[in-house]
Amino acid sequence: MRVLQIVKTNEGANWAFTQAEWLFDNGVDIITVLPSLKGGMAEKYIKKGMLVIKGDFSIPVRKPWEIIKRIRTIQAIVKKVQPDIIHSHFFTNIIMLRIALRKSGISRLYQVPGPLHLENWLFKIIEIMLSKDNDYWAGACKKTYNIYHKSGIRQEKIYLAYYGGYGGKACNEYTKSKNILHEEYEISQASTLVGMVSYIYKPKAYLLHTRGLKGHEDFIDAINLVREKYPSVVGVIIGDAWGDSHGYVEKVKKYANDKCKNGIIFTGFRYDMKAIYRELDIVVHPSHSENLGGAAESLAAGVPTISSDVGGFPDIVIDGVTGYTVKIKCPVKLAEAIIKMIQNPDEAIEMSENGKQLVSIMLDIENTGKEILNVYNRIINEDNKR
Repeated sequence: MRVLQIVKTNEGANWAFTQAEWLFDNGVDIITVLPSLKGGMAEKYIKKGMLVIKGDFSIPVRKPWEIIKRIRTIQAIVKKVQPDIIHSHFFTNIIMLRIALRKSGISRLYQVPGPLHLENWLFKIIEIMLSKDNDYWAGACKKTYNIYHKSGIRQEKIYLAYYGGYGGKACNEYTKSKNILHEEYEISQASTLVGMVSYIYKPKAYLLHTRGLKGHEDFIDAINLVREKYPSVVGVIIGDAWGDSHGYVEKVKKYANDKCKNGIIFTGFRYDMKAIYRELDIVVHPSHSENLGGAAESLAAGVPTISSDVGGFPDIVIDGVTGYTVKIKCPVKLAEAIIKMIQNPDEAIEMSENGKQLVSIMLDIENTGKEILNVYNRIINEDNKR
């Protein structure tokens, strides 16, 4: 079986590589299209022995005059590779593929990493209207799956397929805290570290957003409220700008300084997450739209977890069982959940252990990889019936 995988970025999407690696190891010929072959994720694919082709399959929004050239490039690559299935993970890629390959009968699988575009009626309609009989969907969380199901798409066209890599053996890769952050930032051992681990995305103007999707300002507001009761709490924001969001990162830092002076530490991007994650006492994921997001990692690490009640978070952050979920864009509720965990540490630890057990099975790449392979086989069987 030959699969042409389309990935829009060379900077991230490690989850796509982890899945592709498992499929490759289990006999699937994976050929990946990336916008660059230098550095980043391209090196991981090449080192693994997978073929990588340079190509940009995204919509040239800022250079619309290049759309014809891009269509021809897509058609040429697909003709050369002759895949059994084209597997895309991103909205802009699947739209471009459907436009460029409107006369092609090759099956296309859109594994949807999050419900963001489906939460906007216009983008949802455009995406579904451009699909053909050779299009299939795999929602990476229940919310995404349910939206497609309620949109009238035939049952045999929709699958639920989580991205793996956080479960199984990966849960044991998080080492016991060595006080790295405490020493690096001269934090007292008596302090409670409440972390937020995420790239910082600038607001999406085309969706009329004024704040980033990950909810950094909500986190800052919540930490400010918590510190009124527990001054020893320190907020730790781990992560840096995604893409061209550097200007927005500076705005977030200024907001933290104005709102919660000396209460928030920004570490920037870290390469030692496996060593420092368990040093955090609580981890918060206040996203405004999300798939499973960073909650998969905090639960895998066995750290008490709080998330907003959006997207795929409730699939793994089961309120009162594996963590707490709170109302979206509500720093007050977020602060209350943090305080509840501080006041009930045994309960928080018990929930984190429950969460670790859940994701260790649910997000084990052995299980999620087999599921996506089953999806491939079912798609091919469906194609044979056409």
